[in-house]
Amino acid sequence: MKVRQGFVSNSSSSSFIIIGNGKKVYPLINDGILIVDSNHGETEFGWGPNCYYDFESRLNFCYIQTNCGENEEWLEMLEMALKKNLPDLQELQWLINGDYDKNYGYIDHQSSACEGQNVEMFENIDTLERFLFCGDSMIETDNDNY
Repeated sequence: MKVRQGFVSNSSSSSFIIIGNGKKVYPLINDGILIVDSNHGETEFGWGPNCYYDFESRLNFCYIQTNCGENEEWLEMLEMALKKNLPDLQELQWLINGDYDKNYGYIDHQSSACEGQNVEMFENIDTLERFLFCGDSMIETDNDNY
């Protein structure tokens, strides 16, 4: 939870992630291909209020964070976690981009890696695997305009 002191903007995001410790849940991989796009899970993590518990949305969130943070090491860690935990995986298709017409993905600016927010899942490979695969991991989006 963010605690703010002093001036508080009325347009602030108040999104956060929960990294679970529960039972791991693995998605089905069709024909060895994992497609990361706007047809599989949420790709627009804005002001909410919403909660995302599904694997696909958590994967999309991680991928978008790698792009926001322009961090090749995070992308490599993400690919490693997927390959390690999904033995049937043969091909990854990263299709999320900044194109408003197709496969658009974004995280509200005050909740993204651009501002150093919600990147705890990249602390190490174990933490990333728990965020992706534990059924009790989640993303909550909201704002403070109440």
